[in-house]
Amino acid sequence: MSLTQKIFLMALALMLTACTMEPVSNRYQLPAGQSQPGQSGAVAELQRSAKQALSRQAYQQAVDYLQRAIKIEPRNPLSWHYLAETYWRSGDPRRCLEMVERSFSYSSSADKLEDANQKLKARCESI
Repeated sequence: MSLTQKIFLMALALMLTACTMEPVSNRYQLPAGQSQPGQSGAVAELQRSAKQALSRQAYQQAVDYLQRAIKIEPRNPLSWHYLAETYWRSGDPRRCLEMVERSFSYSSSADKLEDANQKLKARCESI
């Protein structure tokens, strides 16, 4: 195999690797409760419905809405945050901590959601 062919194959391999890598940026950068770019309308609507159910203390209904949102966009940290909040309000600190950790894993450290997650985590740990 010639040097030119080796270089070509290495360049091709690098291009293919770059195409399969996830982007470094996180599209979920806005504060909780605001519409987010790239978020599907269905997910935003399910989140709104969950917040309404939560305000009525219909915890299982809120969980159901959020689980549907997560099926659509599993890496949406806002859905995980709302799910954690639902478990906190329903008195399940163990599940709250699990869900807030998932939200942390999908949010960026510069994200305002990160602050909300820290506060929620502290509340869950205090129960």
